[in-house]
Amino acid sequence: MKTLNIILIFVAIIFATNTIEAQVKFKLSYDTEDELYTVSIIPNETFESPDNITGTGQVTIRVPSNYFEPANVTNLHDQMVWHANSRTDSPIEAADFDYVSFGLMNPGVSNPDYKAGEEIQLFSFENAYGCTGGIEIVDNYKDPFMAPNSKSVNIGNSLTIFGAGGEAWAGLVGDGKVNCMTTSTTDLAEITEFSVFPNPVSDFVNVEVYWEQESTDATLKIVDASGKTLKRDYIELKNGANTFRYEASNFSSGVYWIEIEGNDWKLNLDRFFKGN
Repeated sequence: MKTLNIILIFVAIIFATNTIEAQVKFKLSYDTEDELYTVSIIPNETFESPDNITGTGQVTIRVPSNYFEPANVTNLHDQMVWHANSRTDSPIEAADFDYVSFGLMNPGVSNPDYKAGEEIQLFSFENAYGCTGGIEIVDNYKDPFMAPNSKSVNIGNSLTIFGAGGEAWAGLVGDGKVNCMTTSTTDLAEITEFSVFPNPVSDFVNVEVYWEQESTDATLKIVDASGKTLKRDYIELKNGANTFRYEASNFSSGVYWIEIEGNDWKLNLDRFFKGN
């Protein structure tokens, strides 16, 4: 413990004496086959010893409220140990979301091999509730729950690297969002408008989509929060407006997702809530 404390003090001193330059972007990806989310980083520069000494680290994800619990967190780099260490549910700044933060558990003693442009996978995890739609890495610049906030908690993303002069976070790869129920193809542009109503649902749910191409066969599914398909309907999407109506009176209270799938595309349209 004394040795670790000395290292941490040393790291704090050398970080404080350097000019801060952001150098690392954070990335979130999803593997549909293994149903795993993976957090990675991509450095803009190469850091060799001792410049690769890594201090504190944090990754915060924003998830659908009440329907996401990280499970089986697996570290993917032998120099870094991560753990889901804090959670804030439905803050007033973003009531539809929960925030889960992962912390670097061995600060000051890890020294990954940072190479410019090469992705480093940090850790993976899955959702204990199954597939419940989209999640995202918090954007430090834009998220409404960034400190100071109503819960007085520290969220966001951070990674301190000696060679970067301290804080190395440089933003996100893309928009930082993934959706377990969506695979992106050019065909997704064929559905330009859609609506699910009423919401919340009592007896029936209506799904309306506007299809811009020639008529095609597709499958419409209603999926619950655990990822279980409760309704599967083989439909024809005709050019123009298409409306489908399904009984929901026997559904339990909770959140449900509408998914439409074609030969080589799949799209999560929207979610609806079923009341008592």
